[in-house]
Amino acid sequence: MKYFSIVLDGTPDCSHVEQMIIIIRFVKVDSLKKEFSIKEHFLGFVPLKKTTEAYMAETIIQQLEEMELPIDNLRGQSYDNGANMIGKNNGVQKKILNINPRALFVPCSAHTLNLVVNDAANCCLMATSFFDIVQCVYVYFSSSTHRWVVFTSHQPTLTVKPLSETRWESRIDAIKPLRYELGKIYDALLEIANDTSLTGSSGSTARSDAKALANSVAKFKFVVSIVVWYNILFEINITSKQLQAKDLDIHAA
Repeated sequence: MKYFSIVLDGTPDCSHVEQMIIIIRFVKVDSLKKEFSIKEHFLGFVPLKKTTEAYMAETIIQQLEEMELPIDNLRGQSYDNGANMIGKNNGVQKKILNINPRALFVPCSAHTLNLVVNDAANCCLMATSFFDIVQCVYVYFSSSTHRWVVFTSHQPTLTVKPLSETRWESRIDAIKPLRYELGKIYDALLEIANDTSLTGSSGSTARSDAKALANSVAKFKFVVSIVVWYNILFEINITSKQLQAKDLDIHAA
């Protein structure tokens, strides 16, 4: 292997330290069989003290040197669409390009898809209101063991889930229970709303919140939004998985 590309991502660990994941891609050539294959190897985690453009670029260069991977042989770099990574004038990709102009930058297609959908949804008041109610349903049931027991007694197979802030394709998991079992969720809310054993200020609040949520999920606009968004997210989920498939090439993406 001579030429290679790097794929980087980051995530905080349980101790809240940002960990940078380094992956390299290269083409393995079998000259005898006249065959080639694309390989992808995980090289490790690198803890980051800062996530500034300069610090991350320096860290990448340092890691490549330690692994004896000459940056002059770097032919590609791929990151998410964070401003510190893709900035045209001062981003990490630009700093790497300043050192090696042949290190072509390709943004993460799956993350780009998420950003497009996020911006499109945030432009629509009905969409933001719909997802607010979906999140409220999850928070309401999951924040109390008693409410959760009531929920599972009505709906033992599907469970409500929180909305992902970044991965829109995974939001279909939060919509699915409402799409197929809305009636049972509505019945669970009504059971809590009509539970006279819930007394005191907390009990009264729980009952009134259940009644308000039951009224919200029973509205025609909400029911229509469930069907529309489930179909949209179903297609987004398929597209996102295709963009992350192992056998996908840049031309198809």
